[in-house]
Amino acid sequence: MANVKVTEEKILYRKMLKACEIPLQDLQWAYLQKQAVESRLCCGSYSSEIDRVIVVLKDGKKEMFQFESMEEAKELLSRLQEAKPELAVGYTPENRALYESR
Repeated sequence: MANVKVTEEKILYRKMLKACEIPLQDLQWAYLQKQAVESRLCCGSYSSEIDRVIVVLKDGKKEMFQFESMEEAKELLSRLQEAKPELAVGYTPENRALYESR
């Protein structure tokens, strides 16, 4: 799952073997997403949930960070808010309109 570090100036993370970073000044919007996943197996079915933080950049690109628990996802969102208080947080009609206007 996601191994993400938030510094005063950027988000540091890995994609496969590549070290990546996103400057905090490039962030426009961040929100939580929960997705139910169901699988059928030979001996029955399996259900689980994937918890994510989606960050939207000023250029419209999105980056997704997956976690094993919603608590971990909320912790990342909280760290992003602390590092960039003016960041639009949460999936609301107002924040969606902000994203669509740029």
